Amino acid sequence: MSRADEYHFQIKLQRKQELDRQRVRDTTRPFLERYRSLMNDVSSQGLDDVIPVEFRELSSELWRMEALLESDPFAARDMSRALSGRFHGLPRFAREQRRSRQEAELAAAEAFRKAQQAEFERQLQLRAELETAWREGLSGWSTPVALNAAFAELQQLRERLLGNAAHNMTSAQISAALREVRQRYEVDAERQLQEMKDRVQREVVADVLTLQREQLEQEANKDGGERAAKLREALAHAIGLAPTEQAEVLNQLVQDRDKAAVDESQRREVVRAVYQSLQQAGFVVDRPELLVSQGEDQVLIRARRPAGAQADFRVNLSGHLSYKFHQYKGKTCEKDIAPVMATLQDAYGISLSDKRVIWVNPDDQDQDARPYPDATQERSK
Repeated sequence: MSRADEYHFQIKLQRKQELDRQRVRDTTRPFLERYRSLMNDVSSQGLDDVIPVEFRELSSELWRMEALLESDPFAARDMSRALSGRFHGLPRFAREQRRSRQEAELAAAEAFRKAQQAEFERQLQLRAELETAWREGLSGWSTPVALNAAFAELQQLRERLLGNAAHNMTSAQISAALREVRQRYEVDAERQLQEMKDRVQREVVADVLTLQREQLEQEANKDGGERAAKLREALAHAIGLAPTEQAEVLNQLVQDRDKAAVDESQRREVVRAVYQSLQQAGFVVDRPELLVSQGEDQVLIRARRPAGAQADFRVNLSGHLSYKFHQYKGKTCEKDIAPVMATLQDAYGISLSDKRVIWVNPDDQDQDARPYPDATQERSK
């Protein structure tokens, strides 16, 4: 037989709901497993440290979805749908973050390197400027004595100003510090130099005074007599004086001796000329005789004629020449005086002036004439 029947079936509601949950559970589980695989890959690559906050949040959400998958698969499915983009974008996001971090680290490292290089160059420049200021500060010292005396202090100052521990030092500070040290030591060096000059000057003065005294003592020993005694007395007095006063006294004595030497030299020339003039006039001339008495220093040239007439010439250091012709009859002495005086002036270049007649014999041709003992005729050279 044949038949056809039609039924209307209906599953019970509870069973239907259970089937729906299982279906959602089955379709959602692969997504959660995929999420777990992505999370494991990110962790195995060390990318979880790059995005720690994101990784922790998604890990927590994944654990929650896995727990809900059994109890409430619909909620798990909804979370999966909401978080799917974040889970699938996590590896790329992590890589991008790592690349960005690496680039940032490289940029920071490069910036740090450049900053270090710039700081190094700045320090080099600053060091060069400080070294230049130091050299210039040392080059301005006025004397090596002061620089040598300050050597130890300058070493300590350099260590303090230019050492590794020095910070924020400027060229102006270097210059000011060196200037202060230089001023102190140059003042002290100047004082020492002045003391040395004074000492040397005292020694030089003492040596000069000693030499002058020795020379004057030698002159005194040569002279002898009253002049030597006076010179020795003056030297003895000078020894007790201060160096300055002693120098003045000795200089005056030397000047006096020089003047006396010149006067004596001139007098020798006059004595020689008188001596030779008298000889040429036919007189017999005695050796010149030095007469020193009561401060008067003169040379006597005495000459005589065979008949007995005499001529006495006296020459002193003050430039005076006096003569006395005596034991002549009448004016016959004039005949002898004239050629002698002419020879002195013409032949020997003796210039005579300021003639002063001391005494003249009376003009008497018939009687012997004798001059008074002190009568002379004086001329100045």
